[in-house]
Amino acid sequence: MKLVIGARSGQFFDHMHSNPRVAVIILNFRTPEITIDCLKTIASEAEANPGMSVTVLDNASGDESVAKISAAILAHGWSNGWLEFRPLDKNLGFAGGNNLIMREKMALNPSPEYLLLLNSDTLVRPGCISTCLRIMENDPRIGALSCMLRNHDGSVQNVCRKFPTPLRESLHSLGLPWFLPRLFAWADLEDKGWDREKTARDVDWISGAFFMGRTSALRKAGLMDEEFFFYGEDCEWCHRIRKNGWRIRFDPTAEIVHLGGGSSDSTRLVNRRKDILSWKARFQVQRKCYGRAAEILNLGLNLLSFGGRKFLMQVTGNTNRGSYNWICEGFDQLLSLASGSEK
Repeated sequence: MKLVIGARSGQFFDHMHSNPRVAVIILNFRTPEITIDCLKTIASEAEANPGMSVTVLDNASGDESVAKISAAILAHGWSNGWLEFRPLDKNLGFAGGNNLIMREKMALNPSPEYLLLLNSDTLVRPGCISTCLRIMENDPRIGALSCMLRNHDGSVQNVCRKFPTPLRESLHSLGLPWFLPRLFAWADLEDKGWDREKTARDVDWISGAFFMGRTSALRKAGLMDEEFFFYGEDCEWCHRIRKNGWRIRFDPTAEIVHLGGGSSDSTRLVNRRKDILSWKARFQVQRKCYGRAAEILNLGLNLLSFGGRKFLMQVTGNTNRGSYNWICEGFDQLLSLASGSEK
């Protein structure tokens, strides 16, 4: 599709500042109202940060997204330099869509110092981006940064977790961190036990909902792996960034609201498809970060865990419980992935 509203990639920084600082990338997939609300909170940040650009990429929504977002851009006067809206004819997924724009930004001369991946279902609090830029500039070894993400009710949303090493993932697959927490709480991938509201610290990996990356670090580590379509790419990416000597940081002094599930809720992505993508991503992370043997081990243990629970519920007559249907569906999905019949 040829429609482009707003400044073209090479014009952003000439219009705003001779020294480009940060390029924000937002993907839209059938969430036009949510994306527009996000842009409303971004507009003041763009005014406060010379050298900031925003690109909204519509990932072949096939609904009224293009018309609604285009109309909002014109109605709010956002087409005057800081915002570009580009619809695609093909859904490139989370990694592919973001990589498309990141490559363009990194090819500019000069290129922005930072690239910020921002979910469309977020509301940016005033000063958030300025604060994150200051944190990155004050510590040049930070390769990627996430701020505090809150749910709509103000509660803390977990966006930083432990790497799913083969040992941790194996124990997680068998449910041991929950069944025997005194012995295996250390293997809980959610990385509990510290105050996210008050503590800034290095972490293993951060969510892609708010992902500010240093351009020089991303040049060294590479962009997201496009074999991932919807889940897992942020974990594998952080693993690569850390392997290349950069730190991953979480800092709660800046914050956004993350409404959650905007592009993946059941009205936009069929539940079974969403579950399959989630399972597939778990196994892809194992293979890409730890090798093929780790992937096979993880798949086998999950089959054993789900199959064992299904059999136990059958022999004990608990098939009328709601969890039985969930276990059966999970077991069927795992069998499909193992046989190659589910792509």
